[in-house]
Amino acid sequence: MKKLILSLTVALLSFGSALATPQFKGLSNRHGKTTVKIEFQSSDLSQTTVIKDWKLCNNGKVYDVKKVDVKGSNGNTFILEFKKLTEFSGCTLSFTVNGEPVSIDIQSRMNR
Repeated sequence: MKKLILSLTVALLSFGSALATPQFKGLSNRHGKTTVKIEFQSSDLSQTTVIKDWKLCNNGKVYDVKKVDVKGSNGNTFILEFKKLTEFSGCTLSFTVNGEPVSIDIQSRMNR
């Protein structure tokens, strides 16, 4: 029984670590574009982590990313450029990490 519980615990921990949790760091609307900055913990990323399908949902419309810059000493800061938006309503950022969908509610973080 103890081995079963230990095995389940290890499985749950490994599943949780496979889903990286990014932190929203900011939004800028300068230089004719909307820029979103997010950061992952270095421990959440590995050589095989695949992050793609970046979408910004705002005001009921979906915008594809125009440019992605990876910065930081460990490559854990992502700067995403989108079409310039003038109003923000129901704004979320969605993408996939190793095929798993991730979504960040930017609107709630901007209103803090």
